[in-house]
Amino acid sequence: MKPVKLALKVDVDTYEGMRLGVPKLLALFQKLDIKAAFYIPFGPDESGKAIFRIFKKPGFLTKMFRTNPVKLYGIKTMLRGTLLPAPCIGSSFPEIAKEVIRQGHELGIHGYNHVEWQDHLLEMTPEAVRGHVEEGVRAYTKAIGEPPRCFAAPAWLSSPTSFKILDEFNFDYASDTRGNYPFYPRMGYQTFKTLQMPSTLPTLDELLGAAGANDANVHTALNLCLEQSNLSLHVHSIHTEVEGGALFSVFNDWVLGLKNAGVSFVRLGDEAAQCRTDPRNIPICLVALDKLPGRAGLVACQKTDLAGT
Repeated sequence: MKPVKLALKVDVDTYEGMRLGVPKLLALFQKLDIKAAFYIPFGPDESGKAIFRIFKKPGFLTKMFRTNPVKLYGIKTMLRGTLLPAPCIGSSFPEIAKEVIRQGHELGIHGYNHVEWQDHLLEMTPEAVRGHVEEGVRAYTKAIGEPPRCFAAPAWLSSPTSFKILDEFNFDYASDTRGNYPFYPRMGYQTFKTLQMPSTLPTLDELLGAAGANDANVHTALNLCLEQSNLSLHVHSIHTEVEGGALFSVFNDWVLGLKNAGVSFVRLGDEAAQCRTDPRNIPICLVALDKLPGRAGLVACQKTDLAGT
């Protein structure tokens, strides 16, 4: 495999993913000397409410059948916030969150209430969006002892309102989008100042069941993306409920193979800091909500490069 830098973006979406998946991934990364960036929602796990996406998001039911969510997420997670209580995710496990930092990884917030953001952001008032981010920052600060320096939007869903409000918090960067390279976002006739570090590769749940991909061979498609791309930096989002759960052994083998092939694992925040040493080289790009193969609903995607126009 050709030389490439790979930043692992570890998204925690659920209580069980925090309780079980984060420690498993931390142990793996320590064994392989890999540093990553973890993004945690510090509010309630209402994953059970995702079932209502059947009525709102075309393709959600198809994805459910294709990916077998009971296997990936478990019954408890699928009932959180409906038939089961909705415990807080990051706030329930402050010592696990602190251990992420102690082991040299990066830690940021993945919204506050993941399901609420994913399902209702585009309907929220500016006050509601601001309150969501404020709650996340407040809970993170209480648990960690200092405010977060980065933000990752749940489900890569963004809006002009969310971009504007993130700017108010002066995060070092955000990872709210899908795209190819770092940029400053422009959306709704506004340009925003928070650097975007987009995810560049498809996720496992997007690939599973598509074109014959299964647990045993799904990483072959990711390797092909790495081989065929001209990008020097890739950002790959993994989920503690999937790669840190049902597909842990598959992920373990894939990461070990990449290490042996000479792939350099980097922290996303370090790459963002390097970009900011010369902001003039960071382009302004349009962001549009679009559909991606394997995903239900819309995603904020990097589009036209407007630098120099």
